[in-house]
Amino acid sequence: MDCTLLVFGHGGARYALEVSAVREIVWLPELSPVEELPPYVSGVFNLRGRVVPVMDLGMRFGRARERYRISDRIAVIERNDARVGFVVNELHDVLALSDSAIEPARNYQGAGGSAQFVRGEAKLEDGLVMLLDVEALLQGAPTAPETLAAGAEPASPAGAQDAEEARILRERARELAREPLADERAGALAYAVVGLNGEWFGMPAEVVRRFSHMRNVAPIPCSPPHIVGNMNLHGDILTLADVRPALGMPIDSAASELVVVQSGELLVGFPVSEVADVVHLAPSDIAALPAASGSAGKDYSLGVATVEGRAVSVLDIEKLLAAPELQVSQEPPRMSQAQAGAISS
Repeated sequence: MDCTLLVFGHGGARYALEVSAVREIVWLPELSPVEELPPYVSGVFNLRGRVVPVMDLGMRFGRARERYRISDRIAVIERNDARVGFVVNELHDVLALSDSAIEPARNYQGAGGSAQFVRGEAKLEDGLVMLLDVEALLQGAPTAPETLAAGAEPASPAGAQDAEEARILRERARELAREPLADERAGALAYAVVGLNGEWFGMPAEVVRRFSHMRNVAPIPCSPPHIVGNMNLHGDILTLADVRPALGMPIDSAASELVVVQSGELLVGFPVSEVADVVHLAPSDIAALPAASGSAGKDYSLGVATVEGRAVSVLDIEKLLAAPELQVSQEPPRMSQAQAGAISS
């Protein structure tokens, strides 16, 4: 039986959580400190009307607190109506592993006591990651809103570096606290936001199977330029196709990240410059592109949304996969009469 995991980095180590426990992932906002809570609770923030405590995973494991960064995120997990956030430095991958690829936790006695929060070790191609025990991490965590609501005024978590970073953190907190109208978020869907050549695109999360780093790509002889090659991804041979020609963008730089999408029985990898975020957008968030728009990929766009102050073009993946620029001709090239004569002679 497969287990789908979110692999992330924090404090130089790699961890994994079962995706089923992850409610959403948001950018690190301004946090409000709360007195008389465990030291590993960095503070709380308002997530659409619900107060969420934020744990520092390193401190939960008995290590010293590290300074947070403006690029950090919070993975909000939920189990049995308990909701808690964890500070995440980097998002690495979303992948499915069989139970045989997960070994029970080793005995870490004398190593700071963190073994009680580790359920096992997941074996990946590039090393091991610690699979966290969600129930153990949530045990004893503060969850009662009436207790948390008595916190002090918001403060930049672990100190913003300057006034601009403090402003960004504060604006994030305000946006997360905003309660949408009942009909405003009707039909909201999740989208993966990725970067290509300095522009941003949204891919429906329902067709995204996983994220990964590009590595050990084997070129395919006699293939067109947009076919990057094949890659072994957890035992599956995956063909990588660069979508930039279809989007009217030049292939002028290397892409290091990978988004694996599936449409019907077709599974393909799209190299991208960056996997930036996973957001929820309602139909009302997506505006139609103007007829005279010069945006990249307008022929394959469902519209444009504004996320964190930047324009994100929402892609129609099925239409994009059928783009003429991504097709590979199955017919052999025709021979000239001279070539045919040379063969017959």
